[in-house]
Amino acid sequence: MLYNVDNTELKILLGKRVEELRKSRGLTQQQVADKMNIDIRNFRRIERGETFPARNIIPLAKALDVTLAQLYSFEHLALDKTDLKNFIKASVDTMPTEQLTVIYKFINSIYN
Repeated sequence: MLYNVDNTELKILLGKRVEELRKSRGLTQQQVADKMNIDIRNFRRIERGETFPARNIIPLAKALDVTLAQLYSFEHLALDKTDLKNFIKASVDTMPTEQLTVIYKFINSIYN
């Protein structure tokens, strides 16, 4: 079951899933990028969860020889501490001041 995720978390989870599928098939990043007909740098950005391959989602699934449902089957992937920190940092950068204030008060209440 897919749970509610925002865009940043979706990119991270999809990137982890792409890496998982690629490695399970014994493919290199270059091989998948070539199959998708994209630059290796762009593929690496997908795997790192920095970008969402909207226009390339079907070529990505084909390159990994999976269905879209299999590609998006990443409920088993948990975000580790580093992923959580990166997610928080990215979220804070785009958050309105009102939300930042609420987050600050919440964190402050935990530590004081």
